[in-house]
This record gives sequence, structure tokens and C-alpha cells, in this order.
Amino acid sequence: MGDAVIDKVLVKDKKIGDKVDAVLYHDRNQVLRASIDFPYEVGSIESLTAVDIDKKGVYFKISDNRNLFMPFEERTYKVLMDMTYPVVIKENNAGYVYLSSKIRDLLSNDHEYKENDEVSGRIYSINKAIGAFIAIDNKYDSLLRIHELRGVHIEGELIEARVKEVKSDGKIELSLRQRAHIQMDADSDRILDYLYENDGVVYLSDRSSPDKIFKIFNMSKSAYKRAIGRLYKNNDIVIYNNRIELKEGKNDRK
Repeated sequence: MGDAVIDKVLVKDKKIGDKVDAVLYHDRNQVLRASIDFPYEVGSIESLTAVDIDKKGVYFKISDNRNLFMPFEERTYKVLMDMTYPVVIKENNAGYVYLSSKIRDLLSNDHEYKENDEVSGRIYSINKAIGAFIAIDNKYDSLLRIHELRGVHIEGELIEARVKEVKSDGKIELSLRQRAHIQMDADSDRILDYLYENDGVVYLSDRSSPDKIFKIFNMSKSAYKRAIGRLYKNNDIVIYNNRIELKEGKNDRK
């Protein structure tokens, strides 16, 4: 196994021949190091930031002056510099600690979440046919289905979402949308904000294409129609064939 380097400050109260329990790992220069104050437990999933990439693998920051190595064979997606990822601390047969992005089998479905709970977690896998798999609190598995995703998403991205459904086996499905009445308020406010900032008019109507609606408001046509229906009922807007306008007297924010 060879000799391992340990910081003097960690053994200042020790003498030659004393036994210590230490974790072994390789640093960015592939120097074998020993740590008696290693901040994580082997087998735990942690959110760590990638700080260096070379031909052998990726180095993640574990403290101000220490990094931990992930061999390329333990990487399941492209890792980007300065991005934070959920990774598991592993130990090989030689006793060295290293990192892996292979966390799925370590995530649990044993939780107390229920429908409409707000959760956060990082994407650890993306399947273009199914959706994004998310590690909630680095402990629990969940799925954000492909039809729920908008725009570009990548592994490591932090997601704030709502529990849409909890299956009988504990599997969690998520949604980026709020509950219907809350979302409708948010969508209506978004349309009003746009009108306030654009001279009280938007050149969309309830007959506009879904693509045009999404381009301006980042919402589906059905959500848009619900929102303008609420604004019309509240006497905030007038709907024309090719545009929507703020009603007279509504041009100033309260």
C-alpha cells in the first residue's frame, strides 16, 4: 500500500508508533494521503463541486485544501467544472476512498413525503424517453417525467419541485408546476407584469398558437387561457382577436 501523507496539524499530539484510525485517499497530484478528520462517512451521498478534470477522472472539493477523486469509470454523465453533483463516498478493496456518481441503488423510497409537499434535489440521471431522476435531499429517489420538463436540463442541476404523486411502493413523481389554483395566480401575475412593462398590450389572444404563447410567457396554452380567463373575470383586461390589453384605469400598479 505504501506510505500516506498526513497533515502535521492533525497529529501534533501524537508520537511515532501511535496508532490512528484514518481514511486514505488520493489528492489532485495522485499523492496518497491519510485523514483522521475526514468529513464524510463511506456510503453517504453528498453534494460536492467538481474542481478539476484530467485524463484519469474528476476531482471534487471536500474542504478548502482537500479534494477527492472520481475515476472516469465511476462517472455516469459528463461532469462540468464548478458544477455541484450528488455523489457517493466509496472505498475500494485496497482501502482507498473515492467518489462515484452511481447513486441510484443507494436512494430510498422509504420517506414521509405526501402529495403537494415542496421538495428540492439534484438531477442525477436524465433519460430522454422517461424524464429526469432526482435525488431529494441526497436520500430519496424521485422522477420528473419528460412532459414536465421545459428547456434544457443537465445532471447536477438543483430542482425545486412539488410532489405530484406518491406510488404505493413509495416512488415519488414530481411536478414543476404548483397546485392549480396557486399556479393560476402565478400565471395571471406573469401576464399582468408583462402588460405593465409593455404599454398595456400583448399581441396574443386566446386563439394564438401554443408556441407563441410559450415563447412569451413560458406556459402552456391551457394555462394561458385559464389565466386570461381569470383576468377577464376580474375586469383587468380586454381580449381582442389579435391582442390583449389592460383595461382602462388598470395601467398603474397598485
